[in-house]
Amino acid sequence: MMKNKLPLVLLFITTFTFGQSTGMHSYAIDLTQVVNDRVKVSVDAKLVQWTASNQRTYNFHFPATIPGTYATLDYGRFIDDFSAYDVDGAPLRVKRKGNTFTIYGKPQRLEYWAEDTFDAQIRTNKVFEPAGTNNQEHTNFLLNAAGYFGFFEGQEELPVSLEITRSPSLFGLSAMESYSYGNTQNFYARNYHEFLDCPVMVSRPDTTSFKLGGAKVTIGVFTENGRELSTEIYEQVETSMKAIEAFLQGNLPVENYVFIFYIKDHTEFEGLFTGQEIKIGTIIKAIRTLVGKGFGALEHGNSSVYYLPDFGGTTVLDGMADVCIHEFFHILTPLGLHSEEIGNFNYINPKMSQHLWLYEGITEYFAGISQLKGQVITETSYVRSLLRGKIRTADRYPTEKMSFTEMSENVLKKPYKKQYAQVYQRGALMGALLDIRIMELTHGEKDLHDVVLALRDTYGPENSFKDDAIIAEFVALVHPDLQQFFDDYVTGRKELPIKSYLEKVGIAYDRRYNGPVVMDPIRDKGYKTRMVRTKDYIEIKKVPKEHPYQLQEGDRIKPYSTELEDKFGGPVEGTLRTLHVTRGDSSFTIPYRVQYQTASKKYFIRFQRDPTPAQLALRNQWFKN
Repeated sequence: MMKNKLPLVLLFITTFTFGQSTGMHSYAIDLTQVVNDRVKVSVDAKLVQWTASNQRTYNFHFPATIPGTYATLDYGRFIDDFSAYDVDGAPLRVKRKGNTFTIYGKPQRLEYWAEDTFDAQIRTNKVFEPAGTNNQEHTNFLLNAAGYFGFFEGQEELPVSLEITRSPSLFGLSAMESYSYGNTQNFYARNYHEFLDCPVMVSRPDTTSFKLGGAKVTIGVFTENGRELSTEIYEQVETSMKAIEAFLQGNLPVENYVFIFYIKDHTEFEGLFTGQEIKIGTIIKAIRTLVGKGFGALEHGNSSVYYLPDFGGTTVLDGMADVCIHEFFHILTPLGLHSEEIGNFNYINPKMSQHLWLYEGITEYFAGISQLKGQVITETSYVRSLLRGKIRTADRYPTEKMSFTEMSENVLKKPYKKQYAQVYQRGALMGALLDIRIMELTHGEKDLHDVVLALRDTYGPENSFKDDAIIAEFVALVHPDLQQFFDDYVTGRKELPIKSYLEKVGIAYDRRYNGPVVMDPIRDKGYKTRMVRTKDYIEIKKVPKEHPYQLQEGDRIKPYSTELEDKFGGPVEGTLRTLHVTRGDSSFTIPYRVQYQTASKKYFIRFQRDPTPAQLALRNQWFKN
């Protein structure tokens, strides 16, 4: 069978190589020999088309950073024993400066060793693990290309080929085109930009694939402890992914998408999450082990990489859908809608775009609102939990000191880089308010989703917008009055108009509320309690002198807080509720009526009981259409 396939493979190589360009970046890496966490890389430079015949020096660069990380990474630090050879095989002089290797004379072949970042003992500009590299012989290799494969200056648009020599039991998973022959696996990319945008994980296969909106989606997992998790991860994200499909109306801008998971084994610390008694030495070890770990994910055009901990049980699956949804939504921005700073990314001296509000903020907002529209979460959960959480966290960031666009454009520098995390909080909240304003200005004919899709159709993956022009294009698709929103809250430094905008959809919000709030039927009556998380009950520790329910110390009560919270902030006063009590081996119930008292609450958000028809119409447009 292999003989029958070989002519097709050769045809594929020929078409890919010569049908697009007259040159190529050609790399080879041997993963069967790992020496001190290093692997050997070879670069065939014979296919590179040099721009000048009299050129005397040639710069081979490793990226200072890559799109999506918004941090200086300096991948050249992990390269050593760099050698260059001329057409006769003679060594050429090489001078190294930072991420750049300057070669004196025309190179025909390069050889060097690449150390992984996972085990690197560095503190300054530590590489975020999902953007990192791992060389684990015969077990796992995470090939984020920037950590292994440099590029000749000015040659970033050349097609790329990569030949991987691997152990027979391992297989490389990537969104790139590939084929296998014996113990080699070959990958191809249109250019260096696509090459860096398509990580490869080489490990024993644990994959699950499914169809979504016409696209093939593959989940590939490596776990250090050997657990096979791809099927369980699919079960966790299936409902949410279908909600995304509905949100995008089945129109996914990719033909295939790959989720790549590296699961770190921390099951020795399982007791920290199950309430078991653990030794102080274990706690200290956990702190030393876990502090500084870059757990999280990094998006790419049609793939994403996850570095997550397994603390035993279902911990590795908890919250899996949330992180996957956000990364998957990047198929809209920046894959299909991005500025020149991203489309023509400068890996040597990177220039950042002003529009993290678009790439990250709106992406995070879409991740939440799509789950509401897809009925994965309720309106109450979205507003009183998800949205309130964004509001509370966004309040930490210094709006008056820097605009969102200022922070974005300067995110690699101090003091701006410490503010990056606000893209997921203030940025998402900005997306919600912008959505409300767009629907209001267009009388429900358009929403934020419509505008982003329209701009995506205008540009798409291959075309970039001007960084200083996209806001005007955004406004032109909606209404001239939308410009004020951007002037005030995106390029300006005004506080987001949370209270007034939520009022438009019949939702009341107070940053510091003082007024009637529901009384706690136990604690506000003087009982002292403690919550036993692993047992899911509240235990009475001390009873007051006058106690209405005749509860005793040691009584266990089923948690009741959710019964005292509803979309309106609490039930109507006088509503009958029940406490479920266990005393020893017996169980009984105690009825009580909801009471209110005057108190303070921060970030108090609730639905208005009697919204106007206009408020209700706009809310329905926001939540359901």
